[in-house]
Amino acid sequence: MKLLRVCCLSIGALLANHTWADGCQLKDYGTLPVDMAGERATTMVKINGADTRFILDTGAFFNFMSTANASSLGLKLRPAPLGFRMNGVGGSADVQVVHVKDFGILNGTLNNVDFFVGGTDAGHGLLGANLLDAADLEIDLAQGKLTLFSADHCSKNSLAYWAKDGQYSVADIEPPVSRADQRTFFKVTINGKQVRALLDSGATATVLSRAAAERVGIDLNAPDVKAGGSSFGIGAKRISTWTVRIASFSVGTETIQHSQMEVIDGRIGDGQTDMLLGVDFLLAHHVFIANSQRKAYFTYNGGRVFSFAKAPIEGQQSNANAAANDTGATPKTASDFALSGEAHLSRGESAAALADLDEAIRMAPDQSAYYVARARADEANKKHDAALADLNKSLSLDPKNVEALLLRAEIHMAQRDRTYALADVTAAGSLAPAGSTQARWVCRLYVQLGQPAAALPLLDDWIRLHNRDAMLGLALNERCWARGLSNQMLDDALDDCRKAIKRDGEDPAYLDSLGLVQLRLGHYPDSIKAYEQAVAQMPKSAWSRYGLGLAKIRSGQTEAGNADLVTARALDPEIDTHAGKFGLSAAGP
Repeated sequence: MKLLRVCCLSIGALLANHTWADGCQLKDYGTLPVDMAGERATTMVKINGADTRFILDTGAFFNFMSTANASSLGLKLRPAPLGFRMNGVGGSADVQVVHVKDFGILNGTLNNVDFFVGGTDAGHGLLGANLLDAADLEIDLAQGKLTLFSADHCSKNSLAYWAKDGQYSVADIEPPVSRADQRTFFKVTINGKQVRALLDSGATATVLSRAAAERVGIDLNAPDVKAGGSSFGIGAKRISTWTVRIASFSVGTETIQHSQMEVIDGRIGDGQTDMLLGVDFLLAHHVFIANSQRKAYFTYNGGRVFSFAKAPIEGQQSNANAAANDTGATPKTASDFALSGEAHLSRGESAAALADLDEAIRMAPDQSAYYVARARADEANKKHDAALADLNKSLSLDPKNVEALLLRAEIHMAQRDRTYALADVTAAGSLAPAGSTQARWVCRLYVQLGQPAAALPLLDDWIRLHNRDAMLGLALNERCWARGLSNQMLDDALDDCRKAIKRDGEDPAYLDSLGLVQLRLGHYPDSIKAYEQAVAQMPKSAWSRYGLGLAKIRSGQTEAGNADLVTARALDPEIDTHAGKFGLSAAGP
């Protein structure tokens, strides 16, 4: 914290101030440009001179990165203080420490900055509250900005300086459990009952713990509750989710009626936090965290507040801030328009995203990243040819843009241009850092393109660097499946499948992979058992039904096996062709 303040003081005199007549003065230390990478608020920093993307995570107690991030940055791991662990969604995690000699942020450089290392990989490192909340903090994700301020003589002033009409909401910041914790907590009221919420820009959606949901009267067995998939946080465990209706939600002086929210089947951190106000809430608001006052000021930007809520009727706004939507913060530069476009896209507002990205490209036609962003907006609008043209342009400007290569490969695959798709995947695979999220993406596409053996070295690296990751079970299953398809290292493949099932339970995809490996090994009764369990959960899977048929035929149950093959062909008329590419047929091994 001290290091950041020294940095801020060194640049503060160069930047603009906001001054009130009574002597209150906001000194602007600098603004971080915020690029919404999907549902992640990210910014660029320098790690020992190398440009690196980090996630802005006000919900993280301390700066954090995964083992794979540290490896790709060439950072040496050191032991953390004895017994130190990090808590979060999905459990706790052992940590190590890396030491960054030169950390570039806000056009300055901090020396000797530590990061904790461990837990589940979010794709990028995290800048936590120990940096972001060291001063007053303005979060304006809709305009792609996060600004740090120092407030002098402002204890009695409203710091919602942009709300010229005086229409804004305010909430008191609750004290943390530990004095060393700089994160922002609020009292929130749901359905008339109070819960404790953490403002968490690193959470991809607002979530409520199961215990808190039940405490405020939400029945997870009600007919209007929708079971979701799984979610994860820092811990090694994936957790179940539900989408529920809430009658009312209030934070400070703002109230939202009749919305929907996600509930997670687990604790949040140490269990004393009930709710995470995620990036969806922050995209819907312009927020000033006045740590100097222990208050937060915010105005409503429009649109849905929670990711799992239905989109509001055009013109519908939060009751507290219906007149506060126009703050005058309109984009001016190409970068402004690009960041605004990315923010629109992350909220599902693809038409608005395209309009902003069109303007960004008009103003700065030589920026490869703008074309990638517009391609994602084109894809959201099902404009596949336009997306392909943008990705071609992006790669003409930057041939090593891994995201552009992988997005273009997916479009080529959808258009059945498998040769071009494989060329792009191969190029991306040579560029993606070992153990990275992009490397996992490459693996998935290799398997879809019928090249499972090519995925194996990349999966080996990812698993080696993520031995306590919430996604480890999925990766073990992917390697089991790739080994089974390519008919190699089958005993190791069997071990992978069993480990995945032990970690995550009898997931039908895992059982399907197990059935394939047992089939390859000639363990037909075991193969039949696994496939029958998979089919029971996933009855419309042509692969599982086909594998079950083959296992039955080879065990002597010819009539029953042929019946399963008929069912598989009805589900997917091309299943014989797909399976035949890997030597799987009624006549083959």
